[in-house]
Amino acid sequence: MAHHIDGSRNSCALHGALQVIGAIEGAIPVLHSTAGCGAQHFLGVNRLDAGGETFGAPPVSSSNISEKHVVFGGGSRLREQLKNTIKVVEGELYVMVTGCSTEMVGDDIPAMAKEGREQDFPVIYANTPGFRGDVHQGYQLAIKALIEQLPALGKAVEAPSKGVVNIWGIVPHQDPFWSGNLEELGRLLKGIGLEPNLLFGYGQGVPSWQKLPDAHLNIVVSVWGDGTAKLLEERYGTPLLAVEGLPVGAAAARLLRAVSDRLALDQQRTELFIQSEEKRLHTSLGALADTYYRAGFQREFALIGESAQVVGVSEFLTGTLGLVPRTLVITDNPPEYAREALSTLLKGLVHGDRTELYFSEDHAEITDLVFLGAAELVLGSALEKSVALELGVPFLQISFPVADRVVLNRCYAGYRGAATLLEDLGSEILAHSYR
Repeated sequence: MAHHIDGSRNSCALHGALQVIGAIEGAIPVLHSTAGCGAQHFLGVNRLDAGGETFGAPPVSSSNISEKHVVFGGGSRLREQLKNTIKVVEGELYVMVTGCSTEMVGDDIPAMAKEGREQDFPVIYANTPGFRGDVHQGYQLAIKALIEQLPALGKAVEAPSKGVVNIWGIVPHQDPFWSGNLEELGRLLKGIGLEPNLLFGYGQGVPSWQKLPDAHLNIVVSVWGDGTAKLLEERYGTPLLAVEGLPVGAAAARLLRAVSDRLALDQQRTELFIQSEEKRLHTSLGALADTYYRAGFQREFALIGESAQVVGVSEFLTGTLGLVPRTLVITDNPPEYAREALSTLLKGLVHGDRTELYFSEDHAEITDLVFLGAAELVLGSALEKSVALELGVPFLQISFPVADRVVLNRCYAGYRGAATLLEDLGSEILAHSYR
Protein backbone atom coordinates (compact mmCIF):
# COMPACT_ATOMS: atom_id res chain seq x y z
CA MET A 1 0.00 0.00 0.00
CA ALA A 2 1.28 3.45 -0.92
CA HIS A 3 2.12 5.85 1.91
CA HIS A 4 2.87 9.54 2.12
CA ILE A 5 6.47 10.76 2.02
CA ASP A 6 7.60 12.96 4.88
CA GLY A 7 10.05 15.71 3.95
CA SER A 8 11.16 14.46 0.53
CA ARG A 9 14.21 16.26 -0.83
CA ASN A 10 13.22 15.49 -4.43
CA SER A 11 11.10 18.23 -5.95
CA CYS A 12 8.94 17.83 -9.08
CA ALA A 13 9.87 17.49 -12.74
CA LEU A 14 9.09 21.15 -13.45
CA HIS A 15 11.66 22.29 -10.92
CA GLY A 16 14.24 19.90 -12.33
CA ALA A 17 13.73 21.44 -15.78
CA LEU A 18 14.01 24.96 -14.36
CA GLN A 19 17.27 23.98 -12.65
CA VAL A 20 18.65 22.71 -15.97
CA ILE A 21 17.69 25.83 -17.92
CA GLY A 22 18.89 28.16 -15.18
CA ALA A 23 22.34 26.54 -15.29
CA ILE A 24 22.83 27.36 -19.00
CA GLU A 25 24.15 30.84 -19.70
CA GLY A 26 21.83 32.77 -22.00
CA ALA A 27 18.91 30.35 -21.57
CA ILE A 28 15.74 31.92 -20.18
CA PRO A 29 12.88 29.77 -18.86
CA VAL A 30 9.32 30.88 -19.53
CA LEU A 31 7.11 29.08 -17.05
CA HIS A 32 3.54 28.37 -18.12
CA SER A 33 1.76 27.51 -14.91
CA THR A 34 0.31 28.97 -11.74
CA ALA A 35 2.14 31.50 -9.58
CA GLY A 36 2.72 28.87 -6.89
CA CYS A 37 5.01 26.81 -9.12
CA GLY A 38 7.43 29.72 -9.50
CA ALA A 39 7.27 30.54 -5.81
CA GLN A 40 8.04 26.94 -4.83
CA HIS A 41 10.99 26.94 -7.21
CA PHE A 42 12.33 30.04 -5.48
CA LEU A 43 11.89 28.55 -2.02
CA GLY A 44 13.23 25.13 -3.01
CA VAL A 45 16.28 26.23 -4.97
CA ASN A 46 17.31 29.71 -3.92
CA ARG A 47 16.95 29.07 -0.19
CA LEU A 48 18.20 25.49 0.09
CA ASP A 49 21.14 25.09 -2.29
CA ALA A 50 23.84 26.74 -0.18
CA GLY A 51 23.89 30.10 -1.92
CA GLY A 52 24.35 28.63 -5.38
CA GLU A 53 21.84 30.87 -7.16
CA THR A 54 22.03 34.36 -8.62
CA PHE A 55 21.16 37.38 -6.48
CA GLY A 56 17.49 37.92 -5.64
CA ALA A 57 15.82 34.90 -7.19
CA PRO A 58 16.02 32.52 -10.13
CA PRO A 59 15.33 34.56 -13.31
CA VAL A 60 12.05 32.82 -14.13
CA SER A 61 9.36 34.47 -16.24
CA SER A 62 5.88 33.05 -15.57
CA SER A 63 2.48 33.27 -17.21
CA ASN A 64 0.89 33.01 -13.72
CA ILE A 65 -2.33 31.56 -15.07
CA SER A 66 -5.53 31.84 -13.04
CA GLU A 67 -8.84 29.98 -12.90
CA LYS A 68 -10.17 31.53 -16.10
CA HIS A 69 -7.15 30.23 -18.04
CA VAL A 70 -7.76 26.76 -16.67
CA VAL A 71 -11.36 26.95 -17.87
CA PHE A 72 -10.84 28.64 -21.24
CA GLY A 73 -7.20 27.76 -21.98
CA GLY A 74 -4.04 29.73 -21.39
CA GLY A 75 -2.45 29.78 -24.84
CA SER A 76 -3.04 33.49 -25.31
CA ARG A 77 -1.55 34.22 -21.90
CA LEU A 78 1.58 32.25 -22.79
CA ARG A 79 1.88 34.10 -26.12
CA GLU A 80 1.71 37.41 -24.29
CA GLN A 81 4.22 36.34 -21.66
CA LEU A 82 6.74 35.13 -24.22
CA LYS A 83 6.66 38.43 -26.11
CA ASN A 84 6.99 40.45 -22.91
CA THR A 85 9.85 38.28 -21.68
CA ILE A 86 11.81 38.71 -24.90
CA LYS A 87 11.32 42.48 -24.64
CA VAL A 88 12.73 42.81 -21.12
CA VAL A 89 15.03 39.80 -20.59
CA GLU A 90 17.99 39.42 -22.91
CA GLY A 91 18.76 35.83 -23.83
CA GLU A 92 20.03 33.53 -26.56
CA LEU A 93 17.36 30.90 -26.00
CA TYR A 94 13.87 30.94 -24.46
CA VAL A 95 12.48 27.67 -23.16
CA MET A 96 8.78 27.24 -22.43
CA VAL A 97 8.23 24.83 -19.56
CA THR A 98 4.86 23.64 -18.30
CA GLY A 99 3.30 22.83 -14.96
CA CYS A 100 0.53 20.41 -14.07
CA SER A 101 -2.45 22.71 -14.60
CA THR A 102 -1.61 23.74 -18.17
CA GLU A 103 -0.81 20.16 -19.15
CA MET A 104 -4.11 18.88 -17.75
CA VAL A 105 -6.18 21.45 -19.66
CA GLY A 106 -4.30 20.66 -22.86
CA ASP A 107 -2.69 23.97 -23.88
CA ASP A 108 -0.89 23.44 -27.19
CA ILE A 109 2.66 24.32 -26.14
CA PRO A 110 4.37 22.99 -29.29
CA ALA A 111 2.15 25.27 -31.39
CA MET A 112 3.09 28.25 -29.22
CA ALA A 113 6.79 27.47 -29.65
CA LYS A 114 6.35 27.08 -33.41
CA GLU A 115 4.55 30.40 -33.56
CA GLY A 116 7.42 32.03 -31.70
CA ARG A 117 10.01 30.60 -34.09
CA GLU A 118 7.99 31.89 -37.05
CA GLN A 119 8.53 35.35 -35.57
CA ASP A 120 12.29 34.64 -35.41
CA PHE A 121 12.27 34.14 -31.64
CA PRO A 122 14.80 31.49 -30.50
CA VAL A 123 12.26 29.43 -28.57
CA ILE A 124 11.77 25.76 -27.74
CA TYR A 125 9.54 23.96 -25.27
CA ALA A 126 9.62 21.15 -22.70
CA ASN A 127 6.55 19.40 -21.30
CA THR A 128 7.50 19.13 -17.64
CA PRO A 129 4.42 18.79 -15.40
CA GLY A 130 5.12 17.62 -11.88
CA PHE A 131 3.13 14.45 -12.41
CA ARG A 132 5.77 13.28 -14.92
CA GLY A 133 8.11 12.53 -12.03
CA ASP A 134 10.57 14.21 -9.71
CA VAL A 135 13.46 16.60 -10.25
CA HIS A 136 15.57 13.89 -11.92
CA GLN A 137 12.93 13.19 -14.57
CA GLY A 138 12.72 16.95 -15.11
CA TYR A 139 16.48 17.00 -15.73
CA GLN A 140 16.08 14.32 -18.38
CA LEU A 141 12.99 15.91 -20.00
CA ALA A 142 14.62 19.33 -20.33
CA ILE A 143 17.82 17.88 -21.80
CA LYS A 144 15.82 15.76 -24.27
CA ALA A 145 14.00 18.90 -25.43
CA LEU A 146 17.29 20.74 -25.93
CA ILE A 147 18.83 17.87 -27.89
CA GLU A 148 15.82 17.40 -30.15
CA GLN A 149 14.82 21.02 -30.78
CA LEU A 150 18.00 23.11 -30.73
CA PRO A 151 19.14 21.95 -34.21
CA ALA A 152 15.98 23.50 -35.70
CA LEU A 153 17.19 26.94 -34.57
CA GLY A 154 20.34 26.65 -36.68
CA LYS A 155 24.00 26.79 -35.73
CA ALA A 156 26.82 29.14 -36.58
CA VAL A 157 29.17 27.66 -39.17
CA GLU A 158 32.45 26.78 -37.47
CA ALA A 159 35.04 24.05 -37.56
CA PRO A 160 34.17 21.02 -35.39
CA SER A 161 35.99 21.01 -32.07
CA LYS A 162 38.60 18.31 -31.47
CA GLY A 163 38.62 15.92 -28.54
CA VAL A 164 35.19 16.98 -27.22
CA VAL A 165 33.65 14.84 -24.46
CA ASN A 166 30.30 15.52 -22.77
CA ILE A 167 29.57 14.89 -19.07
CA TRP A 168 26.11 13.76 -17.94
CA GLY A 169 24.37 12.81 -14.71
CA ILE A 170 25.14 15.74 -12.38
CA VAL A 171 21.83 17.52 -11.77
CA PRO A 172 22.36 21.27 -11.25
CA HIS A 173 21.48 22.40 -7.71
CA GLN A 174 20.27 18.93 -6.70
CA ASP A 175 23.96 18.32 -6.16
CA PRO A 176 25.00 21.33 -4.03
CA PHE A 177 28.53 20.99 -5.44
CA TRP A 178 27.40 20.62 -9.07
CA SER A 179 29.36 23.56 -10.48
CA GLY A 180 32.63 22.73 -8.76
CA ASN A 181 32.26 19.01 -9.48
CA LEU A 182 31.79 19.66 -13.19
CA GLU A 183 34.74 22.02 -13.32
CA GLU A 184 36.99 19.52 -11.53
CA LEU A 185 36.01 16.67 -13.87
CA GLY A 186 36.63 19.04 -16.77
CA ARG A 187 40.07 19.93 -15.41
CA LEU A 188 41.00 16.26 -15.15
CA LEU A 189 39.84 15.49 -18.68
CA LYS A 190 41.69 18.51 -20.02
CA GLY A 191 44.80 17.21 -18.27
CA ILE A 192 44.85 14.14 -20.55
CA GLY A 193 44.35 16.18 -23.72
CA LEU A 194 40.57 16.42 -24.14
CA GLU A 195 38.11 19.30 -24.48
CA PRO A 196 35.43 18.77 -21.82
CA ASN A 197 31.96 20.03 -22.67
CA LEU A 198 30.49 20.69 -19.23
CA LEU A 199 27.18 22.11 -20.56
CA PHE A 200 26.21 23.70 -17.23
CA GLY A 201 27.70 26.50 -15.17
CA TYR A 202 30.10 29.36 -15.79
CA GLY A 203 30.92 29.85 -19.48
CA GLN A 204 28.51 27.10 -20.57
CA GLY A 205 25.90 28.58 -22.89
CA VAL A 206 23.94 27.62 -25.99
CA PRO A 207 27.14 27.14 -28.07
CA SER A 208 28.16 24.35 -25.67
CA TRP A 209 24.93 22.53 -26.46
CA GLN A 210 25.43 23.06 -30.17
CA LYS A 211 28.71 21.13 -29.87
CA LEU A 212 26.93 17.95 -28.77
CA PRO A 213 27.18 16.28 -32.22
CA ASP A 214 30.96 16.90 -32.28
CA ALA A 215 31.63 14.87 -29.13
CA HIS A 216 33.73 11.72 -29.28
CA LEU A 217 32.34 10.34 -26.03
CA ASN A 218 29.51 10.84 -23.54
CA ILE A 219 30.67 10.24 -19.96
CA VAL A 220 27.90 9.25 -17.53
CA VAL A 221 28.52 9.62 -13.79
CA SER A 222 25.05 8.71 -12.51
CA VAL A 223 22.02 6.71 -13.60
CA TRP A 224 20.30 10.01 -14.51
CA GLY A 225 22.63 10.48 -17.45
CA ASP A 226 21.93 7.07 -19.01
CA GLY A 227 18.89 8.10 -21.04
CA THR A 228 20.57 11.21 -22.42
CA ALA A 229 23.71 9.33 -23.45
CA LYS A 230 21.65 6.64 -25.16
CA LEU A 231 19.62 9.28 -27.02
CA LEU A 232 22.81 10.89 -28.29
CA GLU A 233 24.18 7.49 -29.27
CA GLU A 234 21.06 6.86 -31.33
CA ARG A 235 20.99 10.35 -32.81
CA TYR A 236 24.68 10.96 -33.55
CA GLY A 237 26.38 7.62 -33.01
CA THR A 238 28.41 8.96 -30.07
CA PRO A 239 29.57 6.14 -27.77
CA LEU A 240 28.98 6.33 -24.03
CA LEU A 241 31.11 5.46 -21.04
CA ALA A 242 29.38 4.92 -17.69
CA VAL A 243 31.55 5.18 -14.58
CA GLU A 244 30.89 3.95 -11.06
CA GLY A 245 29.43 7.05 -9.47
CA LEU A 246 31.09 10.37 -8.81
CA PRO A 247 34.87 9.75 -8.89
CA VAL A 248 36.40 11.03 -5.63
CA GLY A 249 40.13 10.80 -5.02
CA ALA A 250 41.82 7.70 -6.42
CA ALA A 251 38.63 6.72 -8.29
CA ALA A 252 39.44 9.56 -10.70
CA ALA A 253 42.34 7.48 -12.00
CA ARG A 254 39.88 4.77 -13.12
CA LEU A 255 37.90 7.37 -15.03
CA LEU A 256 40.93 8.86 -16.73
CA ARG A 257 42.35 5.47 -17.71
CA ALA A 258 38.98 4.27 -19.01
CA VAL A 259 38.54 7.41 -21.13
CA SER A 260 42.12 7.21 -22.33
CA ASP A 261 41.67 3.57 -23.38
CA ARG A 262 38.34 4.21 -25.10
CA LEU A 263 39.66 7.15 -27.14
CA ALA A 264 43.16 5.69 -27.71
CA LEU A 265 44.89 8.68 -26.11
CA ASP A 266 48.57 8.99 -25.23
CA GLN A 267 48.88 6.51 -22.34
CA GLN A 268 52.15 7.98 -21.10
CA ARG A 269 50.62 11.45 -20.83
CA THR A 270 47.65 10.01 -18.96
CA GLU A 271 49.81 8.15 -16.44
CA LEU A 272 52.09 11.12 -15.84
CA PHE A 273 49.08 13.32 -15.15
CA ILE A 274 47.58 10.75 -12.77
CA GLN A 275 50.89 10.42 -10.91
CA SER A 276 51.11 14.19 -10.50
CA GLU A 277 47.55 14.43 -9.14
CA GLU A 278 47.98 11.47 -6.78
CA LYS A 279 51.23 12.89 -5.42
CA ARG A 280 49.43 16.13 -4.53
CA LEU A 281 46.60 14.21 -2.80
CA HIS A 282 49.07 12.01 -0.91
CA THR A 283 50.75 15.18 0.36
CA SER A 284 47.40 16.35 1.75
CA LEU A 285 46.82 12.96 3.37
CA GLY A 286 50.26 13.09 4.95
CA ALA A 287 49.55 16.54 6.35
CA LEU A 288 46.35 15.19 7.89
CA ALA A 289 47.91 12.09 9.45
CA ASP A 290 48.59 13.54 12.91
CA THR A 291 45.10 15.01 13.16
CA TYR A 292 43.62 11.75 11.85
CA TYR A 293 45.00 9.75 14.78
CA ARG A 294 44.69 12.48 17.40
CA ALA A 295 41.01 13.21 16.67
CA GLY A 296 40.04 9.59 16.04
CA PHE A 297 38.94 9.75 12.42
CA GLN A 298 38.42 6.01 12.05
CA ARG A 299 34.72 5.83 12.87
CA GLU A 300 31.58 4.13 11.65
CA PHE A 301 29.68 6.58 9.48
CA ALA A 302 26.22 7.14 8.02
CA LEU A 303 26.04 8.68 4.54
CA ILE A 304 22.81 10.02 3.06
CA GLY A 305 22.65 11.43 -0.47
CA GLU A 306 22.14 10.81 -4.17
CA SER A 307 23.32 7.52 -5.64
CA ALA A 308 26.41 8.85 -7.47
CA GLN A 309 27.48 10.78 -4.39
CA VAL A 310 26.98 7.85 -2.01
CA VAL A 311 29.05 5.58 -4.25
CA GLY A 312 31.90 8.04 -4.74
CA VAL A 313 32.18 9.45 -1.23
CA SER A 314 31.76 6.11 0.55
CA GLU A 315 34.48 4.52 -1.57
CA PHE A 316 36.86 7.35 -0.70
CA LEU A 317 36.03 7.30 3.00
CA THR A 318 36.52 3.53 3.25
CA GLY A 319 39.24 2.83 0.71
CA THR A 320 41.45 5.86 1.37
CA LEU A 321 40.61 7.05 4.89
CA GLY A 322 39.82 3.68 6.46
CA LEU A 323 36.43 4.71 7.86
CA VAL A 324 33.74 2.07 8.29
CA PRO A 325 30.37 2.43 6.53
CA ARG A 326 27.45 1.69 8.87
CA THR A 327 24.33 3.14 7.22
CA LEU A 328 24.16 4.18 3.56
CA VAL A 329 20.92 5.75 2.32
CA ILE A 330 20.34 6.58 -1.35
CA THR A 331 17.72 9.31 -1.69
CA ASP A 332 17.29 9.99 -5.42
CA ASN A 333 14.86 7.11 -5.96
CA PRO A 334 16.77 5.38 -8.79
CA PRO A 335 14.79 3.08 -11.11
CA GLU A 336 14.44 -0.56 -10.10
CA TYR A 337 16.87 -1.82 -12.73
CA ALA A 338 19.62 0.34 -11.18
CA ARG A 339 19.05 -0.61 -7.54
CA GLU A 340 20.44 -4.12 -7.74
CA ALA A 341 23.49 -2.87 -9.62
CA LEU A 342 24.05 -0.14 -7.03
CA SER A 343 23.71 -2.65 -4.19
CA THR A 344 26.25 -5.00 -5.77
CA LEU A 345 28.61 -2.14 -6.56
CA LEU A 346 28.56 -0.70 -3.05
CA LYS A 347 29.09 -4.09 -1.43
CA GLY A 348 32.15 -4.56 -3.62
CA LEU A 349 33.54 -1.11 -2.89
CA VAL A 350 33.07 -0.73 0.85
CA HIS A 351 33.71 -4.32 2.09
CA GLY A 352 31.76 -3.64 5.27
CA ASP A 353 30.21 -6.61 7.06
CA ARG A 354 28.07 -4.29 9.17
CA THR A 355 27.08 -2.01 6.29
CA GLU A 356 23.35 -1.54 5.68
CA LEU A 357 22.17 -0.03 2.39
CA TYR A 358 18.72 1.53 2.01
CA PHE A 359 16.78 3.36 -0.68
CA SER A 360 14.53 6.04 0.78
CA GLU A 361 13.53 9.67 0.26
CA ASP A 362 11.35 9.79 3.40
CA HIS A 363 12.81 12.08 6.06
CA ALA A 364 11.18 10.26 8.99
CA GLU A 365 12.30 6.85 7.76
CA ILE A 366 15.85 8.05 7.11
CA THR A 367 16.04 9.57 10.58
CA ASP A 368 15.03 6.26 12.13
CA LEU A 369 17.55 4.32 10.03
CA VAL A 370 20.42 6.61 10.98
CA PHE A 371 19.47 6.58 14.66
CA LEU A 372 19.17 2.79 14.80
CA GLY A 373 22.50 2.42 12.98
CA ALA A 374 24.14 4.44 15.77
CA ALA A 375 26.94 5.72 13.52
CA GLU A 376 29.76 7.78 15.02
CA LEU A 377 29.75 10.27 12.14
CA VAL A 378 26.90 11.49 9.90
CA LEU A 379 27.25 12.94 6.39
CA GLY A 380 24.00 14.04 4.77
CA SER A 381 21.66 16.96 4.20
CA ALA A 382 20.35 19.62 6.55
CA LEU A 383 17.51 17.22 7.31
CA GLU A 384 19.92 14.86 9.09
CA LYS A 385 21.38 17.49 11.41
CA SER A 386 18.85 16.78 14.16
CA VAL A 387 19.56 13.05 14.30
CA ALA A 388 23.32 13.73 14.38
CA LEU A 389 22.74 16.04 17.35
CA GLU A 390 20.62 13.37 19.01
CA LEU A 391 23.39 10.82 18.54
CA GLY A 392 25.97 13.36 19.70
CA VAL A 393 28.29 12.83 16.71
CA PRO A 394 30.04 15.06 14.15
CA PHE A 395 27.90 16.07 11.18
CA LEU A 396 28.82 17.31 7.70
CA GLN A 397 26.29 18.64 5.17
CA ILE A 398 27.16 17.30 1.74
CA SER A 399 23.80 16.67 0.03
CA PHE A 400 20.65 18.62 -0.84
CA PRO A 401 19.06 20.44 0.92
CA VAL A 402 21.81 22.53 2.50
CA ALA A 403 20.68 25.09 5.05
CA ASP A 404 23.53 26.64 7.02
CA ARG A 405 26.64 26.56 4.89
CA VAL A 406 27.61 28.36 1.67
CA VAL A 407 28.87 26.47 -1.37
CA LEU A 408 29.95 28.72 -4.21
CA ASN A 409 32.49 26.73 -6.20
CA ARG A 410 33.60 23.90 -3.94
CA CYS A 411 33.76 20.32 -5.14
CA TYR A 412 34.07 16.81 -3.76
CA ALA A 413 34.83 15.18 -7.12
CA GLY A 414 38.27 14.29 -8.38
CA TYR A 415 41.56 14.89 -6.57
CA ARG A 416 40.95 18.47 -5.54
CA GLY A 417 37.49 17.51 -4.33
CA ALA A 418 38.98 14.77 -2.18
CA ALA A 419 41.29 17.31 -0.54
CA THR A 420 38.31 19.62 0.07
CA LEU A 421 36.37 16.75 1.63
CA LEU A 422 39.34 16.06 3.92
CA GLU A 423 39.34 19.70 5.03
CA ASP A 424 35.59 19.84 5.66
CA LEU A 425 35.41 16.49 7.41
CA GLY A 426 38.49 17.17 9.50
CA SER A 427 37.15 20.56 10.55
CA GLU A 428 33.83 19.04 11.69
CA ILE A 429 35.46 16.21 13.62
CA LEU A 430 37.93 18.55 15.32
CA ALA A 431 35.26 21.11 16.15
CA HIS A 432 33.11 18.37 17.66
CA SER A 433 35.98 17.04 19.77
CA TYR A 434 36.40 20.47 21.43
CA ARG A 435 32.72 20.87 22.35
